[in-house]
Amino acid sequence: MRVMPKTRKLSLKLKLPLIMVALTATFLVTVSFLVYSMAEKSIRQFVYASKETAARSGEQALTFMVDAARKDLAVNASQPTVFRAINNFDRVYTMIEEEPTGFLRRHYIEQNPHEADKRYELVDPGDGSYYSQSHATYHPTFLQSLQVNGYEDLYLLNAAGQLLYSVKKRDDFIQQFGSGPNAESGLGQVFAAALTAEPGEVVTSDFAVYAPGGGGAGAFMGVSVLNKKKEVIGVLAVQLSSASVVSALTSNLDGSGHQNIFLVGPNGIARSPSVLEGRFAVGDSLPDATHIAAAGTGEGGLFEGITSTAGEQVIALVKPLDITGFDWSLVLETDEHTAFAKVNEIRLVAVLMIGVSVLIAIVVSFIAARHVTKPILALREATNALADEDYSVDIAGRKRGDELGDLARSLDTFRDKLVLADEAAEREEQAAKQTAAVVEEMSGALSELQRGNLACDIQQPFAEHYETLRENFNRSLVNLRESLSEVVDAAQNVDKFSEEQRASAQEMAHRTETQAGTLEETASALKDLTSGIRQTADRAGKVDETMRGTRDEAEHSNHIVTSAVQAMDQIQEASEQISQIINMIDDIAFQTNLLALNAGVEAARAGEAGAGFAVVASEVRALAMRASKAAGQIKDLTSASEEHVANGVAMVGRAGDALSSIIDRVTNVSDLITEIADGVQKQSNGLESINNAMTRLDGTTQQNAAMSEEASAASQLLQNEAQALSAVVSRFQLGAALGDHGGDVDWSQTEHGGPQTAYG
Repeated sequence: MRVMPKTRKLSLKLKLPLIMVALTATFLVTVSFLVYSMAEKSIRQFVYASKETAARSGEQALTFMVDAARKDLAVNASQPTVFRAINNFDRVYTMIEEEPTGFLRRHYIEQNPHEADKRYELVDPGDGSYYSQSHATYHPTFLQSLQVNGYEDLYLLNAAGQLLYSVKKRDDFIQQFGSGPNAESGLGQVFAAALTAEPGEVVTSDFAVYAPGGGGAGAFMGVSVLNKKKEVIGVLAVQLSSASVVSALTSNLDGSGHQNIFLVGPNGIARSPSVLEGRFAVGDSLPDATHIAAAGTGEGGLFEGITSTAGEQVIALVKPLDITGFDWSLVLETDEHTAFAKVNEIRLVAVLMIGVSVLIAIVVSFIAARHVTKPILALREATNALADEDYSVDIAGRKRGDELGDLARSLDTFRDKLVLADEAAEREEQAAKQTAAVVEEMSGALSELQRGNLACDIQQPFAEHYETLRENFNRSLVNLRESLSEVVDAAQNVDKFSEEQRASAQEMAHRTETQAGTLEETASALKDLTSGIRQTADRAGKVDETMRGTRDEAEHSNHIVTSAVQAMDQIQEASEQISQIINMIDDIAFQTNLLALNAGVEAARAGEAGAGFAVVASEVRALAMRASKAAGQIKDLTSASEEHVANGVAMVGRAGDALSSIIDRVTNVSDLITEIADGVQKQSNGLESINNAMTRLDGTTQQNAAMSEEASAASQLLQNEAQALSAVVSRFQLGAALGDHGGDVDWSQTEHGGPQTAYG
């Protein structure tokens, strides 16, 4: 079995920052990914909702425009004024002595002093014909109706299909639409349908190329005009303006150039021009694309990742329209890159934030780890130096106010005690060496003395405090009694030194116990600090709950703003109803004007008898004109009010967006507080590890204290042995001095412990 080599253990100063960086990077990447996912989803929903709003706004504006034209035609067709206008134009048309078509085209088109697009400014060409007199009478009224309703042109045709009158006098003026090539045109189709339709029913023809009007595109609406006998005498028709359709569709677009909105008819035919220039015109066949095919078949939906009519990558919204008489589907194309530019921007910001945050985490982690591990490493170096008996090392961090400072001060005290203990041990060792030398010399001399050799003088000097022993031993050969007395003194000295050693050992044990108590207090303080950090983590969790409540309140405020938007929409609908009432007033004024005009004509025919009635008719007509003008001004004010209401809706919408942004900011703050709580929890775990290390160091110190107590007990035993030696020596019975005998004493030949004298 192959044994894998052991990897080198990482140091604390490297392991701690690596762990902090790894945790921080993991947290940042996770949070950033979640935030990005939520932001992308929110932005996509907002984009889809904004496109739906823009399409709905275009649908409402277009529906309102067509319905207003339909109501205007139905109301005007039932008025006697229109009936009289068609009747008069038809009568004076036949009274023209020259060929009527050439005569009218020459005076109203060829000799018109105004430009082609402003021919309608000619009211009376001054030819003196009955047609021109009728034209001067009716033209201002019809021109005003055209301008108010935004029509491209307004037409009066007799029952035979002859175009008797048009406001703008384009190329289709005074042409036949009941038969011939013009019968297939849009106006000809409307004329034919109006003749067979129910009274008051408005008929339509969709946008298509209109050759009689110069080749442009046109859509027409028409209604039959009846006399008092309910017989059809002609048709009132209008041409819808492509510009008005485009204006209605783009009423809620931002105009940034990255959106295109248009109408699509059956089989993918464009029914309105492209908002973006140069793309396509009315009547063009659109490219074969998924969303165009869906629009052609009347299917709605949202399409992503498709190709636009210009070959760009877009998202498309298709919305079938429910407008009577027209088979249209609304298509809104938006450049995908521009629509989701915010998503790409958020992705880039998230990546940059992760990178910067990781770099900051690395720097902060290494600084924090250095701040924590540096004093620990210094204490480790100091401890290793003390273990190697290097007491000159400088113990750093003694001035710190935290637990590491307490540990450094305790270690400094421990070093001082070790210095004192080593000095005492050295003194004891020197004394032991000296004692061993003396004992060795004395042992040899005593051996000689035991064998009876009393001439065993010790010639080599002893240490200073043992020299007396040598002299006494030498003198003992002369006076054994004195020598034994000196031995007793020496035993007492040994007892004294052992007493000093025991006292030093006891003092060392006491200081070691004190150090152990200090370490226990340090461990307790670390434990309290760990508990405090845990409480801080709990409080951070409560703050996180409070921030979540704040976010819920902000979301509730967002619902209130939504309700305000709905209220503004209701105000806008009421304004639209007011506009319809004003249109009715304008119609009444128009009818009053026509009635006054007819009354004036009849009064003129009555001669002098109708002069007074003519004055009254003139006043009534002036009053009708002022009423029509006032109704127009009121309508302008109502339109401005609608614009202000629309602006209010937009501003309330932006307020809702601001509240959404606030909700996102509150969510970010809540996430940051959660991160702080997690960080505090991790710090608490780290302090628990330090607390465990302090507990182990406390155990080691307790073992040192036990060893000191054992040394003190050994010193006590040494003192007891010295006292026993004194007791043994004291058993000798000392008699009178023996120096007077002049001979040697042989202690080995005595009985009962008494000396015998040997003479030689």
